[in-house]
Amino acid sequence: MSDHDIVLSVVDDSGLEAWLERVVEEPFRLEQVSRTDLTRVLRLLEATTAHVVMVEISDSDLDQSLAIITALTTARPWVTVITVCSRANQDLLLQSMRAGARDCFVAGSDASDVRERLRRHQLMRVGHYDDRIQSATNNLVLVASASPTVDTRFLTQNIALGVNRLFPHERTLAIDTQPSERGIFYLDVHNEYGLENLLASPETLDDTLIGTALEEYRPGLRLLAGGINREDMEGDRSADLFIALNHLMQMFDRIIINVGTMQRRHWVRALGIHARHLLIGMHPLVDQAHAVRTLGNEWRAHLGRDSKVNLVVDGADSRVPPSLDELAETTGAEVLGQLPMDWNHRLLAMNAGLPIQEQSPRCHYSRALHSLVNKLEMQPESSSNSEGWWQRIRSPG
Repeated sequence: MSDHDIVLSVVDDSGLEAWLERVVEEPFRLEQVSRTDLTRVLRLLEATTAHVVMVEISDSDLDQSLAIITALTTARPWVTVITVCSRANQDLLLQSMRAGARDCFVAGSDASDVRERLRRHQLMRVGHYDDRIQSATNNLVLVASASPTVDTRFLTQNIALGVNRLFPHERTLAIDTQPSERGIFYLDVHNEYGLENLLASPETLDDTLIGTALEEYRPGLRLLAGGINREDMEGDRSADLFIALNHLMQMFDRIIINVGTMQRRHWVRALGIHARHLLIGMHPLVDQAHAVRTLGNEWRAHLGRDSKVNLVVDGADSRVPPSLDELAETTGAEVLGQLPMDWNHRLLAMNAGLPIQEQSPRCHYSRALHSLVNKLEMQPESSSNSEGWWQRIRSPG
């Protein structure tokens, strides 16, 4: 999936929304946003770079719908606007076409016909659009877990610090979606400003705000607490999250997010399209390997075509089966690296609130982490001749 496979749905009617969700299938994905806030509609359009927008239209709210259509086609001439209605009449169609709409879907129409028309609109885009904007946001690493027993807070913290050491002159942001009262990740650092503040006013986000609100933890590295409620991952709040993270992706060279377990589905759905890497932390347990494979059915539609899915085996011991090859075969994903348990040094770093790379730079964990980060940042585009199961299930053919 690419950004161009996202279809923006500006629909409030629950019946129309449910019909669209049934009709619109892969490779397309709907992003919902309410008609009540035109600014949010335009910001979400910019964040997704979608090429097709479906706008609800009815006799009762005709002026509002026409204003949205006019604003969309004026601000983004390359966008194809399609109206959606419960019942069509000649006057509605004429007025929407004059405002800039190029088609109209009537609820209850043949689903296969709607999909074919949608596909044609995607292939025959109007205007001009610089597709190179895609590369500007391909800088996101999501760290999820196969089980709540896998500590992705510690893993994400260490990957972010490792990347920062590798690229000290570039801007890196690490977001902890599971912060504690003590601090962000396991580090002795506190910020009053969190992701919820961004969601309150995403349009105010700029370099000045980031420089003021988020102090550098290390030169080039900033940390952000991202604990938000599940309700904030749905509806218009989900649109605000997408917009805010899109702004951040334009401001930082790399963003690394600990999405953990509890809300991993929502984060992958919201941001998987922009992910350069999706790292799945797991212990070398057979049940977790099967859990990772099951996640493929849920996440495959939300990842970009160029997104790489890799395993990080935490607590690995080469003397005990299953082997890394067996884990890769069972999960269908390539193993990026393995980390030893090294519990003594982990505890020292966690309780001291310091990076393990600084607390115990020569321990087995730190050395394995250094190797993992190098592979994450320097592995070639095609690191294996064989096509993994994750790649096969996400391929359009």
